[in-house]
Amino acid sequence: MIQRIQSIYLLVIVIISLVLVLSDIPFYQETGKPVTFSEETGDQTILEKTSITVDYNSTDTPEGQVAANNATISVLAIVAGLALITIFLFKNRKLQLKLTFGVIVATIVLFGSMYLLTFGNNYTEIDSNREVLLGSFIPVAIILFAILAYQRISKDEKLVRSLDRIR
Repeated sequence: MIQRIQSIYLLVIVIISLVLVLSDIPFYQETGKPVTFSEETGDQTILEKTSITVDYNSTDTPEGQVAANNATISVLAIVAGLALITIFLFKNRKLQLKLTFGVIVATIVLFGSMYLLTFGNNYTEIDSNREVLLGSFIPVAIILFAILAYQRISKDEKLVRSLDRIR
């Protein structure tokens, strides 16, 4: 139900996750000269200086999209799905707590996939200039809202338990 503040926090998590999936908010940029290797001759070719931008749904160069970032898209979909399901489980607060913790864990996995997409790949090897952009800190907001929702759900659970003791 939307009448409780933790439902608002969880709804904000869903909105942030969907915005990250549907928009092109970059979180990493690398500029430099890529090197290609020929397997047949063993020679390496240094290409011209280029810029590579990584956002939550794709990796792009000025020439076009290099690859889709399926790992981040999948994890963000899991985060949004868990948060949306948690909103409607308002009668089962213990399960809500577990699912909210699952949102936190999935967001930490998102940071891991972001790391592998950026520093785990050497897009350019010569004259590399790597930048972590402000878009990389948006998942921190997901974790903060999940922690706030977790605290409010546990507060509700404690209130219900104390009222049960009084009866």
